[in-house]
Formats: sequence, structure tokens, C-alpha cells
Amino acid sequence: MKSNWLEKATKFSFLGLALLPFLKENINSILIIICAVLTLVYNIKKKEKRRLNSKLWILTLPFWMFLLHELLSGDYNFDSVLLHLPFLIFPLIFAFKPSYINHKFKIKSLFVFQISVLLQCFFYVIFFLANNSISKFFYTQNNIPFFREYVSENYLFEIHPTYFSSFLLVSFTISVFSLLKYKRIVFALINIAIMVFFIFLFSSRIIILTLLLSIVFAIIYLIIQKGLKQSFLILLAGVLLLTILVYPQREVIGKRFKEIKTEVNKPIVGDYYNSTNTRMAILKCSFKALKLTPFFGFGDKLQEELNNCYKQNNDSDFYLKHTFNTHNYYIYLVTYGGWVFFSFFIFYLFCLFRKINHSELALALFVQFLIINLTENYFSRHYGIVFFTYLISMFIF
Repeated sequence: MKSNWLEKATKFSFLGLALLPFLKENINSILIIICAVLTLVYNIKKKEKRRLNSKLWILTLPFWMFLLHELLSGDYNFDSVLLHLPFLIFPLIFAFKPSYINHKFKIKSLFVFQISVLLQCFFYVIFFLANNSISKFFYTQNNIPFFREYVSENYLFEIHPTYFSSFLLVSFTISVFSLLKYKRIVFALINIAIMVFFIFLFSSRIIILTLLLSIVFAIIYLIIQKGLKQSFLILLAGVLLLTILVYPQREVIGKRFKEIKTEVNKPIVGDYYNSTNTRMAILKCSFKALKLTPFFGFGDKLQEELNNCYKQNNDSDFYLKHTFNTHNYYIYLVTYGGWVFFSFFIFYLFCLFRKINHSELALALFVQFLIINLTENYFSRHYGIVFFTYLISMFIF
């Protein structure tokens, strides 16, 4: 009876990990701790003889990198170490998971994740319409969708729009693979439509570009698998669906991408700044920091280095109103920890690639994360680190 209780509790805790889009950071952290404790109890109770092998040391490498950097550089900022703890926790949880957390359970977990994303979208819409008229649904303010800004700043808890959009993108990708394998066809079609609609509604440019690239590769995969004739009707239906979903948001999307053309060379002066010229300022200062990077990187002084550069090169105090990091995780790794630090992380990514290349879905998600990190420090926030390590660990083990 007790064993049965432990099994049920452990299963619920693992499913709780899939509710990430639906949870505040602190609640998600509590669920991770509960899952880890129950996994430990299972292993003690069953007297499982499992060891920390070289595979696990490699899969937890980013955590050890940040820990050793803080110790060797003398910064001793253990908030940074705690932030990167999921790189250690998730590989351990899944390496020592009970036998009943199997492939079927992985499929169930991915489905729970998709449902949680759908529910969060639903609650966003209800929350928005309870406080705004429906006419403002596709309204833009300073070239940013009003819906995106309103729910991001006023909802019960904050998830950065790009991070929530990454949840949408992953859910979309899971459904595409389900559709290609003729599984849950009705749900997959409905979910694809909803995910695409909200991706364009949130208008995170890197997510939209990654979505479009994913669609192109999905089309190529479909043609290779089914042939052009068999794929024609599916492709035609896909084009029509995409047109229907994007058309109501054409102005929102158009303004977001038009801003790149009109604002890319405009300097930041006073309160005149937007996402495009701010990104250019960040990019210029990030490359300057890259050239000046000491052996151990700037460490915790990196943001100070960037802020000094923003101050010297712009007639504005925009950098004091928000924290503007490198917005490129690869540049961040070099400037934070040095080139050796960066090389270890690339080695880690190469090892992950070798471990997940048995799964086409895992590879697709892996590449999407790599692309997102080109314009975001995706692994520098709770939702990014937890989401990536959770998914990758699930596929590896």
C-alpha cells in the first residue's frame, strides 16, 4: 500500500514538472524539489544501485562550470550557481527515475505540457478581455502588440514574452511530429492552429523566424517521407491555415519587422529608443566586451562593463531603466567566463547532440533552443534553464 502511494506521488510529481507554463517560478521550484525527494526515496526504498558515471558528469557540466568559475575567479556569487542548479538536478532526477517513468510516461508528460500551454493561452485571453475591449486585441503600441505587453506586465505572474513564446513553439513542434506520424491528429491540428496564432500575437521576432524555419524543414521532411504528390493536399491546407491565422495580425507583424528597417541605424537619444536600436546598442557593446574579455571573463562585473559602454556610446540613460544583458548567450558565455568557459559549453552541447540524435523530435527542439540563444540569454532565466534541462533530460534518459 505504501509502495503504491509512493508510485502515485512520484508520477504526479513528474507530471507536475510538465506544468511549467502554468506556474510561478517559486511554485515550479517547489515541485522540482518534491520530485527530487520522491525520486531519492524510491531509490533508497528499492535499494537501487546506480552510480554517478562519466555520462552524468558530462550532462551536468554547465552547473560545475558556473560553480568552479565563482570559486576560481573569487566572485563567490552563489546566486548564479543556484540559478544554474537545474543543469545538475534534472539529469540526476531522470538518471535515477523509477522504472515506471518510461517512454509512455514521457508521451503523457509532453501532452500535459501542451495542455498547460493551451490553458495558459486561454487564461491570458480571459484576463485581457476582462480588462480591455476586444477591439484592442490586435492593437499595437510603439510597434509592440498591446496584448503581449498587457498580459506580460499585469497577469498574476510574469513570464517574459519570448520565453512563453518558446513554450508555444515547442508545443507546436510536438504536434507537427504527432501529425506526421498520424497520432492524435485532431488535437494536433487544433493545437498547431492555436500555437501559430499566439506565436504571431506575441510577436517575438526570433520565435517567429524559428517557427518559419521549422515549417520549412517540416515540409522538406514531409516530402521526403511521403513524396510530393501525397504531400500536396497537406501542404495546401497548411498554407491556407497559415494565411487565415496570420491575416488578422498582418499589421502587428508588419510593424514589428518594419521597425528593423526603419530603426536599425537610428541612435538612442534621451527617451527615444525601441527594441531595434536598443538591440544594436547591445550588440555593439557586447562585441566591444568580447574583444576586451580577460581570461576568466568579466564574471559578475559583466553587466557593469556593458552599462559603462552604453553610457559612453549613447546620449541616454536607457540602460538604467532596464537590465540589458548581451542578448546572445554565446557572447555571454565568453564575456562572463572566458573562451575556455565557452569551449566547455560547446563540448557539452556536442555531447547532448550525440545523446539525443536517436530522436528527430528531440533534435528539432535542440536546434530551436540553439537558434533562440542567438538573440536571447535564454539559459540565464529560470524558465529557460528549467525548460531546456527538463526536456533534454527526458529525451536522453
